[in-house]
Amino acid sequence: MDLIPDQKKKSHYSKSTWLIVINEFCERFTFFGLKTILVLYLTTILKFNGDESTMIYHSFIFLAYFIPIPSAILGDSRWGKFKTILYFSSVYILGCIVLTGASIADMFSLDVQKILALCGLFLISVGTGGIKPCIFAFGGDQFQLPQQEKQLQHFITKFSIAVYAGGLVSTFLMPELRQSVHCFGKDTCFPLTFGVTAVMMISCTAIFVSGKTIYVKKKPERNELTRTFGCIFYALRAKITSTVPSKTHWLENAKGKYTESEISDTRSILNVLCVFTAYPVFWSLFEQPSSRWTLQATLMNGHVDFLDWTIKPDQIQTLGPLFSIIVLLLLDVAFYPMLAAIGIRKPLQRLSFCGVLAVIGFVIAALLQFKIIGNTTEISSRQGHINIYNGFDCDVFLQSKSLHIKDYIGPLEMINVNHTIVSQNVTAKEIVDITLSFASNCNFVPKNYEFNTTVTIIKGKVVSYHLARLNPNKIALNRVGVYDSLVKEKFGYPNFRIVSDYTFDFDDNNITLTKTDHNSLKSYSLSLFKGRNFNTIMVGKYNIFYNGKMLPTPTMEIIPATFYTLTLQRNGDQMDVRLFIKDEGNYIHIMWQLPQYLFMSLADIIFIVTVIKFAFTEAPINMKSFVAAVSLSTMAFGNLLVIIISTMSIKNQAREFLLYSGLMLADTLLLAYFSVIYRSKNIIISDTKTPNENKIEEVTVFN
Repeated sequence: MDLIPDQKKKSHYSKSTWLIVINEFCERFTFFGLKTILVLYLTTILKFNGDESTMIYHSFIFLAYFIPIPSAILGDSRWGKFKTILYFSSVYILGCIVLTGASIADMFSLDVQKILALCGLFLISVGTGGIKPCIFAFGGDQFQLPQQEKQLQHFITKFSIAVYAGGLVSTFLMPELRQSVHCFGKDTCFPLTFGVTAVMMISCTAIFVSGKTIYVKKKPERNELTRTFGCIFYALRAKITSTVPSKTHWLENAKGKYTESEISDTRSILNVLCVFTAYPVFWSLFEQPSSRWTLQATLMNGHVDFLDWTIKPDQIQTLGPLFSIIVLLLLDVAFYPMLAAIGIRKPLQRLSFCGVLAVIGFVIAALLQFKIIGNTTEISSRQGHINIYNGFDCDVFLQSKSLHIKDYIGPLEMINVNHTIVSQNVTAKEIVDITLSFASNCNFVPKNYEFNTTVTIIKGKVVSYHLARLNPNKIALNRVGVYDSLVKEKFGYPNFRIVSDYTFDFDDNNITLTKTDHNSLKSYSLSLFKGRNFNTIMVGKYNIFYNGKMLPTPTMEIIPATFYTLTLQRNGDQMDVRLFIKDEGNYIHIMWQLPQYLFMSLADIIFIVTVIKFAFTEAPINMKSFVAAVSLSTMAFGNLLVIIISTMSIKNQAREFLLYSGLMLADTLLLAYFSVIYRSKNIIISDTKTPNENKIEEVTVFN
């Protein structure tokens, strides 16, 4: 009679697990929200360049996935999971507060703001990393197995949905708050977004603590990890010092001091860790939607006409968790049967398949980047080019015997002249005489006036000149910089320069380019272009303002990977403005990123689920938290790989994407090799056969 109530109690679904699921939703909302907007915060507010921002972002992720190892050790052998989660959550909250403070600390210098922000990011990465290996395991501790096996499966599903639901909501909401609200005199409001994540993390911790009295808290076991490492070191020392012929496996040297079970478990861990060496390359691709792909999205048109709404560059990341949730729901009913139908049944075979999907995703990203960059000027190794911009509102006649040219330069127009240099010297130059004659309607030039001067032609380069007045009584052909650097910026930002006559002072901030789209407050002063060199600016629509008044000129639409030369000059009471475009890129819609997100999201969710299950099933029963933490640490090393590649400063982002594709292809071959030679230590039941065909197989581990 007493057994029935006891069985009902064992099958009861503990309410404490709902607190853990809600906690995970809030924590993932915070983490995904932070990393979604982080790269744009680093580039637009803290003024780090694209490579620096990428390295900071992936350093942040690296630490977040490296901390799980010491956290798992503390949770399993010293503090226990509950205290570990609580302590690291407190660090997490402090980091969010520091980062929020850094975003509003305009009274400090930019360098101080950078230091504060990096300190906040450090604390956040330590906090989230400390929580990661313990929260799921702590949820699993709430169940009695095997009696509550079914309830545990339900918890796993709810936990996974909470992870991606938190990411889905925050990746959509945070960019919207960042862009739609203006604060502290800026056209964005990062303090609001960081403040929301801080409040969410405080709520997250409060929800978790509220269940303190109803949680099942298992005592930490201190000996398992110590015994495992002791077995490894003892076996190595015995093998090195022993004169006896080696045994079947080097770990067998630990016999006598360690039990057969301990040696077998240690051997299992080492074999699993061997497979883990193939994970980092995939993780290096996994995190790039929040860094490199977001920078790519800043070059794309996010406007949705029928909604009259714009998809923000960091908001496109919403596709990741959205696709992940869809794939997660269809995994067992659709994707696994489809993979089984083509012979992909084993975990490592699935990982190899994910590698192929990742390769395709990054090839698509590279092709898209090539499309955005467009054409580039190619100059023959024997030629030099000159551009002459006519700053007068009348025709100018250009003639030169050396250049074999007689041609008109229209009012406020530009002419390009190519010239072959005979010298074999790679850096050869030629100084060439030219004559400029002015049409009779040129009001500021004497009648029949001819201007004799010289131009310098440099082998393999483009040199620009601006014909304008040096002062009210003197005409000059001003050289614009040393030569035109027409190498497109790595990330595809447009290049802009201003060429003006003597009536404009580059130290005068009365002339600005002001961005007009989406109520943006972004503007660039004339002083930025001092020296008449190209500078990168943001994609968008701009108007020219002089002394606070907009000039009556057409709105300039600045698109990616394009060189713009704006000429400014006064002819009488009239201010003449002309925009010249060279090597035009392409401004395509942001939804062209959808295919690469689709392939990567499909690869991500299958890879993650398979890796978690593989680590859990292959690890010894008392080492599962540690093995899970080591598996998480492979994500850290994947981000370290991104940092290393970023320091190489590859000049073309599309080629960098292809490099990752090549590395992933090689890694896929390694995973395929492991799928052939690896044999599980467990007794497994094939889930790909019919019920009548199912059979139990016992297999061995490879050496």
